[in-house]
Amino acid sequence: MNQQPSVQSGELMTTVAAKLVGKIPQFVVGVEYGRRDDIHLNYGGSRQSGISSSAVCPAIFLFTGDSGEQYGYRDGFDSAGVFSYCGEGQLGDMEFKAGNRAVRDHAQDGRALHLFESLGKGKRHKYIGEFVLANHSTRRGADRNGNDRNIIVFHLFPVGAELDQAADTSAPASPAPGSLAEARQRAVEACTGAQGLAGNAAVQTVYQRSRAVRTYVLMRANGRCEGCATPAPFVGLDGRPYLEAHHTTRLSDGGIDHPRHVAALCPTCHRNVHCGREGPKLNLRLVEWLTSRESPQLPS
Repeated sequence: MNQQPSVQSGELMTTVAAKLVGKIPQFVVGVEYGRRDDIHLNYGGSRQSGISSSAVCPAIFLFTGDSGEQYGYRDGFDSAGVFSYCGEGQLGDMEFKAGNRAVRDHAQDGRALHLFESLGKGKRHKYIGEFVLANHSTRRGADRNGNDRNIIVFHLFPVGAELDQAADTSAPASPAPGSLAEARQRAVEACTGAQGLAGNAAVQTVYQRSRAVRTYVLMRANGRCEGCATPAPFVGLDGRPYLEAHHTTRLSDGGIDHPRHVAALCPTCHRNVHCGREGPKLNLRLVEWLTSRESPQLPS
């Protein structure tokens, strides 16, 4: 059995863990930011690319605007609240490399997607919010030279949106996993960027992923808080020990649904992480423990 992190444990923190959580980007939806001074000087990343991966924090910055129309595509929200975002590449077929690969694999890599809208050439960028990739599709369109090519379209779902109301929760649930290893396999597979449609289909994909990850994380915890290792304080309405899902890559609730970045905490530890003096230390220890626990080979 793995030793679980505790607020009272030693102070040793790996450089990777400190880097992962110590510089979580903080932006306010609707506020305008200077791309160079407010975004890249603080968090790194290319100042030219539409998809800009930071090398100093777990974030990918996405920039959208009207400029893409000249290359045959336009980004935007649909009626289900899903944002379709076209990948990068102006000539020939778009491929899953560089920024496109980074967006597709952002969940398993532990990188948040932060979307900004350009207000015009040389102007500031309005923050739209943090998103997760639901799925992606490919459509035909013209490149910069007018040649027909494949265009990758990422379907993004806003973090914090109400999944229970948007998703088709009447769909039959999958049979309960028979083992921890099976639950983990389902959760990891659900987090893999795969092909799919926008709209309600994308929302349903995010809902199913969240459910699969939560099922596994609660099985992994086995009724004990992964922060303080004590039993859950009470039994919930569903008949299971009550623990809350905590996303280690965000400063507030919600975030990347992947077993590497979600811990099951008792209400006290969960509030401690967000509001307590020892919260940042506990979060760092959770990151370390999850990194070790969620290695490619699950301990038997």
